[in-house]
Amino acid sequence: METDPPSLPARAVSKYVYCPRLFHLERVQGYWRESEETRLGRHVHRTTDRGSGAEPGPGEAAELGWQTRSMSLASEQLGVSAVCDLVEGEAGSAYPVEYRRGTPRRDGRPWPAERAQLLLQILLLRENGYRCDRGAIWYAGSRRRVEVAWDEEADAEIRAQLDGARQVENQLDAPPPLVHSTQCPRCALLHVCAPDEINGLAGRDTEPPRRLLARDPDQHPLYVTEPGANIAVRRGRLVVTRDDEQLASVRLRDVLHLVIAGPVQLSTQAVHALAQEGAMVVWLSTGGWLTAVTTPGAGKHVELRRRQYTASQAVALHVGRQIVAGKVRNCRTLLRRNTRDLDHAVAQRLGAGVEQANHAGTLDSLLGIEGAAARTYFNALPQAFRSDHRLPGPKFDQTGRTRRPPRDPVSCLLSYLYALLIKDVTIACYALGFDPYVGLYHQPRYGRPALALDLAEEFRPLIADSIALTLVNKQQADAAMFDVHPTAVALTRTGRRTVINAYEQRLATEATHPVFGYKLSYRRALELQARLLAAYLLDKIPHYTPLTTR
Repeated sequence: METDPPSLPARAVSKYVYCPRLFHLERVQGYWRESEETRLGRHVHRTTDRGSGAEPGPGEAAELGWQTRSMSLASEQLGVSAVCDLVEGEAGSAYPVEYRRGTPRRDGRPWPAERAQLLLQILLLRENGYRCDRGAIWYAGSRRRVEVAWDEEADAEIRAQLDGARQVENQLDAPPPLVHSTQCPRCALLHVCAPDEINGLAGRDTEPPRRLLARDPDQHPLYVTEPGANIAVRRGRLVVTRDDEQLASVRLRDVLHLVIAGPVQLSTQAVHALAQEGAMVVWLSTGGWLTAVTTPGAGKHVELRRRQYTASQAVALHVGRQIVAGKVRNCRTLLRRNTRDLDHAVAQRLGAGVEQANHAGTLDSLLGIEGAAARTYFNALPQAFRSDHRLPGPKFDQTGRTRRPPRDPVSCLLSYLYALLIKDVTIACYALGFDPYVGLYHQPRYGRPALALDLAEEFRPLIADSIALTLVNKQQADAAMFDVHPTAVALTRTGRRTVINAYEQRLATEATHPVFGYKLSYRRALELQARLLAAYLLDKIPHYTPLTTR
């Protein structure tokens, strides 16, 4: 059964003229993000969006002095639609006025994307039987109108733009980013596009990448770990209560994602409000294990998931090599930084592990190389901890790395921190349209987020292990943080709060990216590395490069 293509809005055509890649990301892949630009734009449209005035038909338009706000127009033949901010009756003609924040170009002409939106409104008015041979764009910044005339050249211009938008709309993958464009820093989807990074790795841009992605998002995660707490939404805020006592109140727009650990109640209204803001809800067990993720909508990047599902053994091996080599290199760096008398043989074995990973012939051999490097690393890691620490119970240098359950406080810290890291990488995967359960290096297994484990490997020493060292060596971790049992060690409620705070502080710490040369926070780095993996799978860049530090 054939269906007609969805109507193409005039605003989408404007996005195509501004940047074909932005048009594809929003229109086809479903990305959208609130920004200061969109909020200011809504303020400019606060009057026109309410709608007012009669809408005289084409035969009645000869009447002078009529005005209509938010006038809806459509054409089945063209397959487009538009909402005119203002249409005025003028000497038998319709005169559309598009409202825009900012100012026109220095030469007084309108910007191309804004001109395209107005031309499409004129075309639709004419298609619907109105007489219309000009319109205007009102700029709030200069508080004046800039007129746009309709002629044969304008007609050909907007029809060519419509054809171009339709072609891009029917593509599975987005066009390449603009090259070092001045438009990029103002784009709301800059973090999705990563233009300088993708163009640089693809060889399309010889200029060094600008520091566009380094700033952290304005929002921050909200963690709710109090057993018996209730989360509701009131007047645009998430309110956390327990036994009629308010524990927290945060604006919805400030929540990057919501993390619920243990027995906590979340209202249906809050779920809907978070979804409207594009914020995910992450459900963890009390011990920190990922249980579920509630996403505002499944990722719409079908082509990315297709490439992920059908990745060849060669692609999986390349990604696995890079991930393991990056992880082992970061492990060696952490030991060198935090161990005074690191055994030369340890550093040598880890260095050899990097070389072996880079030349591994199969995924099975790569797993063996990683396992050997991990044993070397964890055998040497106890030397990085202070001997006068304040930890209770069994010692890490006696038990070694233990898991499920951890049998010493250090292993307990590492397990909880690894769970938090997997949580953030899983969120990054969902945000891009990846399936976090289908890995390239880690093979899929029921209930295991294999791709999230792939991307987390290079960050384990950089984030989780580093935090554990800081908590122990600065004596911030003490007996009050742990419940010690004969066969297991668990974090107390106070301990979980302390670890979460340290984790969030670490994500805000900046590091220099080895490829792009600028500094960015670890939170942004998680997102950027996921995007680089997506770009590699989509054949946009020749290889995947892990994030390593010196």
